[in-house]
Amino acid sequence: HAREGLATPFLGEDWFKAFKAALEEARRAKAYLWLYDELRWPSGFAGGIVPARGPDWRAKAIVMVVSDRAFEGEEVIATFRCRLDERGLPLGYEPAKPGESESGFLYLTFVKYTAPIGETWYEGFSYVDLLNARVVKEFIEVAYRPYVERFREEIGKTIPGVFTDEPNIEASRPARSIAMPPRGPRVPPLSLPWTDELPRKFRELNGYDIVPRLPELFLDVGDYLKTRYDFWRTVTIMFVEAFSKQIFEWCERCGLKFTGHYLSEDSLLGQLRSSGAVMPDHEYQHMPGIDHVGMHIWGTLLTVKQVASVANQLGKDRVLCETYGCTGNYPTFADRKWIGDFLYALGVNMLNHHLVPYSLRGRRKRDYGLNLHWAQPWWKHNRLIEDHFARLSYALSRGVRVTKILVIHPIGSAWALYTPLNEARVAQLNDKLMWLLRALLKLHLDFELGDELLMAKYAEVRGASLKVGRAVYDVVIVPPSITLSSTTVKLLEEYVSRGGMLVAVEQLPSRVDGLPDKRIKELFEKAVLVKELDIRELERALKKAPKPVIIKGDPGGDVLYHLRRDGDMMILFLANTNRHECHEVEVGVEGSWAPELWNTLTGDISSMPASIKEGRTWVRVRLPPIGSVLIVLRPGQPVRAERELRKVREIEVMGEWRIRRLDPNVLVLDYCRYSIGEGFSDVLPLWKAWREIVRRGVGTPFTLRFEFECQVRPSKALLVVENPRAYRFRLNGRDLDWIDAGSWLDPSFRMMEVTELLREGQNIVEVEGVVGLEPEFENIYIVGEFGVEAGYRGLVRIVREKEYGKAENLCEEGYPFYAGRVELRKEVPLNRLTGHKAFLRFEELNAALAIVYVNGVKAGEAFLPPYEVEVTGLLRSGTNELRIILVNTLRNLLGPLHHKAVDPPFISPETFAEEASWTDQYVLRPFGFRGVKIEFYEVLSNS
Repeated sequence: HAREGLATPFLGEDWFKAFKAALEEARRAKAYLWLYDELRWPSGFAGGIVPARGPDWRAKAIVMVVSDRAFEGEEVIATFRCRLDERGLPLGYEPAKPGESESGFLYLTFVKYTAPIGETWYEGFSYVDLLNARVVKEFIEVAYRPYVERFREEIGKTIPGVFTDEPNIEASRPARSIAMPPRGPRVPPLSLPWTDELPRKFRELNGYDIVPRLPELFLDVGDYLKTRYDFWRTVTIMFVEAFSKQIFEWCERCGLKFTGHYLSEDSLLGQLRSSGAVMPDHEYQHMPGIDHVGMHIWGTLLTVKQVASVANQLGKDRVLCETYGCTGNYPTFADRKWIGDFLYALGVNMLNHHLVPYSLRGRRKRDYGLNLHWAQPWWKHNRLIEDHFARLSYALSRGVRVTKILVIHPIGSAWALYTPLNEARVAQLNDKLMWLLRALLKLHLDFELGDELLMAKYAEVRGASLKVGRAVYDVVIVPPSITLSSTTVKLLEEYVSRGGMLVAVEQLPSRVDGLPDKRIKELFEKAVLVKELDIRELERALKKAPKPVIIKGDPGGDVLYHLRRDGDMMILFLANTNRHECHEVEVGVEGSWAPELWNTLTGDISSMPASIKEGRTWVRVRLPPIGSVLIVLRPGQPVRAERELRKVREIEVMGEWRIRRLDPNVLVLDYCRYSIGEGFSDVLPLWKAWREIVRRGVGTPFTLRFEFECQVRPSKALLVVENPRAYRFRLNGRDLDWIDAGSWLDPSFRMMEVTELLREGQNIVEVEGVVGLEPEFENIYIVGEFGVEAGYRGLVRIVREKEYGKAENLCEEGYPFYAGRVELRKEVPLNRLTGHKAFLRFEELNAALAIVYVNGVKAGEAFLPPYEVEVTGLLRSGTNELRIILVNTLRNLLGPLHHKAVDPPFISPETFAEEASWTDQYVLRPFGFRGVKIEFYEVLSNS
């Protein structure tokens, strides 16, 4: 993925040489090398090559200019006029002559907008017109075909396919004024997507012309609900055909798989503005994909259900998710499991990690990570969590998902309601939809979504069921809506006439294809109605709905399930989405089964005790916070005997621990004074000082002064700077000739030995340079053998390391910026051993993982709640040595270090330097553990 900080010319000869080297390494390692189709994102502009072709290639929009006259010009499409009532609302509209200007009228001039050049993100040009098939064809020729022509022998082999990223119809459109009223005109210019072929395509699909009705796209006049519905349906189809279908078919001819994700799929409003509707695009992906960004889960509920529904219906075995973007440097294995299990429970079965930067130089280290990088202290332990998802990916791509409920997707109602003058209506519709989807999951009623365009192609009634592709549903739910398509109404009429169960949640639709239609009223007379958004009302309405899985003991709906049928067996995945509470649940699956527990962390398989009651196989499952289980149910009778553990003794391990650092410690210098002439500034965050320097322009000489204290002289210290050859250095008044001592953390982080140059008291590092065309200057560091204290506004000092300390937070024990491993040792006396099994447990673990050794023998790793490791057989009477190696992340080293929130839920490059959220305090993530206990259990057998 060519992204921030790329130095190699995109799609140039050096680019393809580098790609060839990567391809050869992938072939040697028997790995796959997927193509990414763009420079940065969104896909379509090919690093500026396509929009540079000329105005015809660049993004288009139709802009409504509201004024006291009807303007005329070569880009004007149509002009209208209207009167306003006393409330300021339009009273119809009528055509106006270009140039007309009469008192008492408000004039509407509709202008074709072509994106101008000059957008930095698009290499100085603009985004492109993805409603135009010719533009997308050129994108394919520029960004796809060269790989096929140069590396044809590996296409479909080492090179399986292509990933596309956030193509859309929104970028490079005119920015909307947020000032109300705006400065200047009475109403700000408003825009919608456009392309030159749109009027012709609209007429072909809908049988009438859009241009005479353009005011209805913005104003509540005429048959505006119908006109908007038809407009956005047309836009959606044009985007699918021009972009997704064209690339899909080209890839298929060449032997490539097409995957990737679209933009703003998380809501009705977002996807409407970005692509019209996203589910129709997933039809034309070999591996349908989405993305999940930020440290949260429920915000992507709609996104995952959309893509997983299309995949299951159309028989696409893999569902991809670009995962962990915008989470920064702090996610632990537990954080990643929380997000990943949520995605897998809803239908994802292929994680696409975001991202693995091949350089941490400059701004690259802040490029919307999680930085899944070999510099991460946990890197060598990464398979602990990755093996879990690898096993899940295998199991949850087998067979067919079993769901009995289909929810009709209400994007058509969003089309009818949307106007740039009032987006709240669509937002309110989205809120109602999200309530319904979340309520169904709280009731443990799994569902899929039905897109009306896809249903028109793939749906049919089978007995009292509705079949969409290969998926069969026994219940259909119509969410709050205002319109359905005529094809959907025809399907539902046949469905209910054959005894199918139809449930409708008010507000009931009253229109078909955007127009009032009496068939709707007759249809819903045969439906079970849910008159308000109340979960008990919904539960009552669905009382007779088939329930393949029943879950007892989870009234809040934290536990999600994913059920699949694979031949004569069933596969059941259960995930607890609660980060703090454990759930003991009883799970009943229809039929008589012999369940097996497939341990996704270890790969072990064992029989699972169960009972048969009322036609179901029941198992008891304990799900700790973010816990999950994978159960395979084979035909047969279950094992009845059950073994239980009963705690008989508990020992709390208290007091200080002996601390030994296993990697170099680090002092971060991120505050400085600067000079661009006479004298130095006050102490500032480095990013603010650098901003002021760069604003002076290219060629400006500067000096940065970093200050820190040494309470003791360290035994070893190295100065670390990125790209040091570009600068001159002084340390404590002495000029330095840079003598390179190798790299630290990343090849771009260069070291120089400075141990003998440091002194007790204040130390000053001065850096002199000049502003170049690509100005980047980053924090500098002192690494070595010492302890560190971090204060306020960059007041940091080197101190003597402690031999003993508290384990609760090692940031306060001399390691505030440390990224690495710390060993903690303690002797624990045991006068007697009790029970059959013993576990060491952490009440709280603030680290990526803890590796536990008992009496010199490795017991295991703790990285997931309940943060326990079995130590049975390793303890002895008398003195026992506990050795715990804590492994952390890059969070407290690379930041963000001064954001008021310890863990911002969404981390972008801007998060590291936001004025509104900045604090001069160092905001660190705790590193350590608390509440260490050794617990002894007896094993009880029940027959």
